[in-house]
Amino acid sequence: MRTLKRILWILILFTISITAHAQKSDNTDGTIFVGPQFSFALKEPAGWIMDTEIAKSQNLQAVLYRKGSSWKNSVAVMYARVVHKDETQATVEKVISNDIDDFLKLSKDSTVSSSASLETRDNKKGIVKIFYDAANKNYESVVFIDEPKVVVILALSSRNQSEYEKTLPVFKALVGSYFFFTPLVSP
Repeated sequence: MRTLKRILWILILFTISITAHAQKSDNTDGTIFVGPQFSFALKEPAGWIMDTEIAKSQNLQAVLYRKGSSWKNSVAVMYARVVHKDETQATVEKVISNDIDDFLKLSKDSTVSSSASLETRDNKKGIVKIFYDAANKNYESVVFIDEPKVVVILALSSRNQSEYEKTLPVFKALVGSYFFFTPLVSP
C-alpha cells in the first residue's frame, strides 16, 4: 500500500512539474492547466492562439487572440482565470456578486445581465453573465464554472458589438472544450 501511495505521489509531482504553468497543446485535446486546487483542460478554437506567457503578467491562466493579431491589438479576445474560494467568496454566487459589484463601480451606465448557461465537455453548466462597459464601449460574456475549491472564469471581451457577436460561437466552443480533472487522491 505504501508503495502504491508513493508511486501515486511521484506521478502527481511529475505531472505538476511538467505542467506548472500549462502544458502546451498538441492540437488534439487542448492545453492542461494545473495550480493549487485545480487542474483543467481547454482547447483553443481553430484560428486562435492560446498564450500562457502573456497571461502570467495579467494574473490569468491563458489569453486567446486570433492568429495574425495579438493580445494587445485584437478587437476580440478571450481569457481564462481562476478564483480560489475563501471566507470572503466561498461560493460561485459570491464570486459572481463580487465581480458584478466591482464592475458596476467603474461606470454608472454599465450593465450586467444574465444569459442561458453554457455546457462544458464534462457536462457542467457554466453560469453566464453579459457585461457592457458603457464608458469604454466594451462587450463581454463571462462564464463562471463552479468547482469544489475554485471558480474557473472563461471570458470573451470585445471592443465592438459586431466583433463580439461574430466571436460568440467561437467562445461557446472554448467553453465546450473545458474539462476539470478530479484529483486521484485528497490533497
